Amino acid sequence: MSPPESGESAGDPLAECLRLLEAVPAAAASSPAFRRHWPSISASLASLSASLSSPAFPPNAQLLAPLAAALSALLSVAGDAPRLGHLHTVSLLSSSSASLSQLAADARLLAAPAPSGSAGGGVGDGADGLISRLRLGSAVSRAAALEELASSVGTLPPSSAAAAVSAVAAMLDSGGDLLPASREKAVSVLAAFASSEAACRFLSQESGTVLPHLCRALESGGAGAEHACVALLPLTAASRDAAAAVAARGGVAALLGACASGTPATQAAAAGVLRNLAAFPDLLPSFCDEGAIPLLLQLVFLGTPRAQELALGCLQNLTASDGDQGQRLKVEAFQEGALGCVKDFLDSSRGDEPGLAPALGLLRNMASFRYIAEIAVSASFVSLVSAALSSDKSATRTEAAMGLAELCNVGSSGKVRNELGDSIPRLVWMLEAKSVAERDAAARALAALLAASSGYRKLFKKGERGIVNAVQLLDPVARGVDKRFPVSVLLAVSASRRCRKHMVAAGACGFLQGLMAAEVDGAKKLAECLGKGNMLGVFPRT
Repeated sequence: MSPPESGESAGDPLAECLRLLEAVPAAAASSPAFRRHWPSISASLASLSASLSSPAFPPNAQLLAPLAAALSALLSVAGDAPRLGHLHTVSLLSSSSASLSQLAADARLLAAPAPSGSAGGGVGDGADGLISRLRLGSAVSRAAALEELASSVGTLPPSSAAAAVSAVAAMLDSGGDLLPASREKAVSVLAAFASSEAACRFLSQESGTVLPHLCRALESGGAGAEHACVALLPLTAASRDAAAAVAARGGVAALLGACASGTPATQAAAAGVLRNLAAFPDLLPSFCDEGAIPLLLQLVFLGTPRAQELALGCLQNLTASDGDQGQRLKVEAFQEGALGCVKDFLDSSRGDEPGLAPALGLLRNMASFRYIAEIAVSASFVSLVSAALSSDKSATRTEAAMGLAELCNVGSSGKVRNELGDSIPRLVWMLEAKSVAERDAAARALAALLAASSGYRKLFKKGERGIVNAVQLLDPVARGVDKRFPVSVLLAVSASRRCRKHMVAAGACGFLQGLMAAEVDGAKKLAECLGKGNMLGVFPRT
């Protein structure tokens, strides 16, 4: 039984749905099969009629097309019940009843008045209504809600952002009724949340739910892979479990594939996720299995500046471990041309580029092998690394100092001594830096330099600021600084009576008592040097 055609409503989806709503009760009355399901069906019809008649209901809502289809199907069941048979009819009516109930709920959301302060005519325009449609709507309604959410991520208040992320995560996890295009849009929305500092933490709270879906999107390629990488960046940076989950699902291979053939934006995002994964030593076998180093070096040569920075960061993390796996990766990186890659990058750098710090970090890791350090020194790396001590960025200065600590042990020629000599005042200044890592790196570099050459010691002794700064690092308050290195710096110049006086005046005696109790290397010897000639009368001779 089909409803009579109405030319007036043919081009008006809202009028067509209202016409079908009016036709259903009469058709149901003529079919005994409707009796069991009629109470729920009639309640949905009444709710739909009230919602569609509301002035707030949008006349071109996407909900109207599936509603018209559902009502037409219901009328067809009423007309064909005798031919379909009892069981088939009951099954169709049960399905139609559930569908109408969902459509009625969606329609109520669209027709409800907007909360005060929200723009537009329905709650669908406000955050609460939008989130309700994400959780409760039909596939079509949720798709429309996703489109609205994608354009409003940056304007959501924190409470709404948290609920929106949770709703998108639940949507992805809901199963088969989600449209393919909606799945891709949901991943892009998660990427938008990941790019928002205010909302990113809410994404981390849902990582267990969204990670499998992001990994699937990563494997699918295209725009979905880029959005997945953007969303995975903060998740894998914040959690070792998230990084391990990505690696366990074959994420390293998929990410390397994105680095090889993705768009420039995808390459950069994928390199960033790989950098995060490489920070965990137990995940390094995945990189070895996939032959990651040659591809990452290629990205350093050919990628955008952002991709270069992140690829260098990944290589730095891969070569940072001192375990067997990390040592093999250092050698492999060197064999694949990483030293030349870093040299080209440093030579071509203009200004204080973001990639300088990871490039210097990669050099420092490889230079922990004396053979590689000797090659780096002969290839004029020393002047490049020394120049980076003048950087405006603390991270770059820190990596440069750590690199010098590795290189200066093999730099014995007059030329190298002159190049490194220019670094002494900069390193002394770095001992006062706000960053603990920078102060520690400067102390390490100075300890290595002063131990390598008397010429460096003369330069250091020219000003008393270096001694004062080194003594201050002995203070227990200076947490995070390995005390062995400032002790080594002071020991290197302790033969000078003038330097010993400066150390005493700066308070070294009190600090050394605690360091001796902690059995810090060199502390006892330095205390004995300062006690010569009964200058202090503090430390007993042993």
